[in-house]
Amino acid sequence: MSEDRYSADLQRGLEYQDFVFDQLRAMDGMPIFLGAYSSVKYQCGKGESPSGIEIKYDAKFRTTGNLFIETAEKSYDYQTSFKPSGVMGKDNSWLYLIGDYDEAFIFAKNLLRVFCIPNNPYVKYREIATAQGYIFPIEYVKRKCLCAKHIYFKGSEKI
Repeated sequence: MSEDRYSADLQRGLEYQDFVFDQLRAMDGMPIFLGAYSSVKYQCGKGESPSGIEIKYDAKFRTTGNLFIETAEKSYDYQTSFKPSGVMGKDNSWLYLIGDYDEAFIFAKNLLRVFCIPNNPYVKYREIATAQGYIFPIEYVKRKCLCAKHIYFKGSEKI
């Protein structure tokens, strides 16, 4: 991945994170202190956010019918090794939210780890140039009640 594409993807993810925080703050009964660490220093030292929620934007899940649950990453495709991230990241995150501007799924991170195994016949391992992870069919997620909360962002407006 080029530096330009990495920067664009990072910006897209940060914008989605801001959107989600605004949406969750406005919801009744959402007892999570919201805010995110944006610097590399704090994200590496403390985690994604003070609340322990990691937020991932999945722009394709609606058309593919699958969620991509990341387990490892590298910033650029020319790097030789992946580092644990997403549900396998070593940080303070205990919740994992993934979705788009219309809906999102919140999972307990430790539960997702249980399902991110090579022998699970319901999910498929996937590696792309800068990420490794598992493809979770939405129907499987719903049928097995894997997510802790399924959220629809009604009347949401992307800036």
